[in-house]
Amino acid sequence: MELETGRNVPDLALNADPETGYAVYYSTAQNQSATWVNQYGGTSFVAPQLNGVSAVLNSGRHDRIGFWNPQIYHFAQSSNSPFTALNSTTDNNNLYYTSQGNTVYNQATGLGTVDFNKLNSAFSK
Repeated sequence: MELETGRNVPDLALNADPETGYAVYYSTAQNQSATWVNQYGGTSFVAPQLNGVSAVLNSGRHDRIGFWNPQIYHFAQSSNSPFTALNSTTDNNNLYYTSQGNTVYNQATGLGTVDFNKLNSAFSK
């Protein structure tokens, strides 16, 4: 598989779709009972999640992981990659995006989805 060169956006694919996204428990006013509201999404949810994952992966280490980008692009090319590239050559259409088949990186979903346990192991080596 070929790794695209240069900097594109995004690096990873996380769920920001409000149709399959997140339920939020909140109150609209002080002293009002909170309720669950469904179907929120977007980068406003994904960015803090990735920040939280970074904090968890850094916890318990003697030094910080550091800047992810050079490391994750290296990991993506390994035989035990923590990423699942969204690069099917047969089923590559989700109604909104048609992938670039047989690539490690594509311009709509980056390196793909992440197995955070495998990513943690990769950072630990």
